Parts: sequence; C-alpha cells; structure tokens
Amino acid sequence: MSHIPDYFRLIAEFIVREYPNATKIVEVGVGRTPFTAYLLKRLIKNLRMIVIDKDPRIINEIMSSEVEALVDDVLSPTIEIYRDADLIYSIRPPFELFSAIVRIGELVGSDVIIIPLAEDAYLAYTDQRWIRIDISPGIFCLQRKISGDRH
Repeated sequence: MSHIPDYFRLIAEFIVREYPNATKIVEVGVGRTPFTAYLLKRLIKNLRMIVIDKDPRIINEIMSSEVEALVDDVLSPTIEIYRDADLIYSIRPPFELFSAIVRIGELVGSDVIIIPLAEDAYLAYTDQRWIRIDISPGIFCLQRKISGDRH
C-alpha cells in the first residue's frame, strides 16, 4: 500500500501521538479502507493491529501479513478479540453502532475513538463523556477515555 490518502494519514498520525506506546489497537468496521490500520502498524513499534468487519468478503480482501483481519459483529461481539486493546477506533461508522463500540470499550477497559460522519458531530455536545478533538481542518474525532492512564 504505497499511497495513503491524507484523510487516513492524518487520523493515523493523531492516533500515534495519542497512543505512541500502544501494543494492541482494533479498528472496527474497516470496510475497504484499511489505510489507517496499515500506517499505524508501520508507525508503532511492536503493535498488534487488528481490523474488524462483519463482512467476510471484505476481510478476505484485506488479509495480509501487515494486520490481523477478523470477522466480527460489534452488535454480538467476540469480546476476546478486543481484550487488552489500548484503543478501539472506528472511522465513519453508522451512528447506530456508536453505543455498541463504546460498550465493548467499557467491557475490556479500552479507550474509544470514533471519527464520525459530519452529521453526527452534534454528539460531542449532547453527551459530555465524549471529548471532541480537531485532528485537522475538516477532520475531528470523538474520544471516550475509559482506560485511565495506562498509555
């Protein structure tokens, strides 16, 4: 994967700044855009990078030596996949999955970052547990600190 679009590169660089010593990160709902995960794997030494999608066809397309690609459904998750993750993140997930992703983070004690669609931006103002962080002009994330200070 030689060229990573700026959008995904900026997200990866933000995560590296926030979690430079992470040993395990899980991306939920990777779809056909594993760019952030691939870059994180290259930038964070000894990182176990896992990408999740509920569609086995997508996972088969992504399977590589760079990242672990697993089939899972966050609405009925295999919790062991997420255990010991420093971070669980998702890029532009459907709003309906936000609470399921957070629930997994709470169950395993992992921070959660969601890079929402623009129309879901209001969440930063309606739920005070989310911290809104501007990554760059036009890109922001919602972060929920769950793990405390283990990073």
